[in-house]
Amino acid sequence: MQVHNYKELSEKIASLIKEDPQKLFELANKIRIKNRKNIVSLCAIVNAKSGLCAEDCIFCSQSIYHKTDIARYPFLTAERILKKAKEAASIRASCFGIVISGRGLTSDKEISIICSALQLIKQNLSSLHRSASLGIISKDKLLRLKKAGLECLHHNLETSEGFFPNICTTHSYKDRLDTIKAAKEIGLEVCSGGIFGLGENIQDRIALAFAIKELDVASVPLNFLTPIKGTRCETFDCLAPIEILKTIAIFRILLPDKDIKVCGGRNVNLRSLQSMIFYAGASGMMIGNYLTTAGNDPKADLKMIEDLGLRVKV
Repeated sequence: MQVHNYKELSEKIASLIKEDPQKLFELANKIRIKNRKNIVSLCAIVNAKSGLCAEDCIFCSQSIYHKTDIARYPFLTAERILKKAKEAASIRASCFGIVISGRGLTSDKEISIICSALQLIKQNLSSLHRSASLGIISKDKLLRLKKAGLECLHHNLETSEGFFPNICTTHSYKDRLDTIKAAKEIGLEVCSGGIFGLGENIQDRIALAFAIKELDVASVPLNFLTPIKGTRCETFDCLAPIEILKTIAIFRILLPDKDIKVCGGRNVNLRSLQSMIFYAGASGMMIGNYLTTAGNDPKADLKMIEDLGLRVKV
C-alpha cells in the first residue's frame, strides 16, 4: 500500500474496511510478522491508588462524577507493589505498570512511594521492564522517577484531538501531549494508545493513529470499552468483535514497527475471537486483571499463545 499523505492513506484504509476487511487483516498480519516475528509481549499492571479521581472521563469507573461499585483505597505501600510485580513476573509479563487514579501525583509522599517501589522492583526483578501511568506529570517529577528506576511512562491520548472534548472536559488534549513530550525529552520510553467504543468514528481512530505516529512512541495499548454501571457509558453498546479487529489492523498498518498491545476490554468484547488479535496485527496484550475489571485466567491466555505457535517475549 503506497501512499504519500494522511488523506490518501485514510481513504485507502476506509475503502479496505468497507469493501474487503479480509485484505486489511492479511496486510496487517504480514506487517506484524515482518516487524515483530512470532513474539508476543505481555504486560501487567497494579492499581496502586484506586478511585476518587476528580477528572470527568466518561468511561472511567474511578471518577467522582460516577457512582460505581469499585474498591477505593489510597496508595499501596512499596512492598505491596513489589508483591504485585512478582505476581506479574510469575505469569510471564515482561513489563509491569504502576497505575494511579487522579489527575496526577499530589504529594511528595506519593512520589516517594513510587520511587521506593521502582527501586525494589529493580533490585528484585531486574529483567522486568518498569512502567508507570501517573496522569499529568511534570518533567522534574519524571526525572526523579527515572533516577529511581522508571523506564517507561504510560500516558494514553485516548482518542483523536477533535473527539477528545466528548470524553473529558477537566483537562485538555494538549495536557496529554505535553506529558508525553516531557517524558520523551528526558529519555523515557513512552507507551500511548487509546480507548475505542465511545462514539468515535473510523476517521477519529485513524487520526489517533497518526498522532501517535508523530509522537514516535514505543508501545501502543488499544483498549475497548467495557460499559460499567454507574458511568455515563453504562448504556453504550460494546463494539462488535469484527470492528475491534479492524481497529487493530488500522494501527498495525499505520504503525508498522510499534508494539501494538490489546488491553482493557479484550475478554468482554472479543469473547471467542480473542486469538484473532494477532492475525489482525497485534503483537502483545495485557495479562491478568485490568484496573477495575477482571481479565482472563492467565493460564488460559498463555495456553492460547502456545496453541497459536507464538512465543512469549522474555
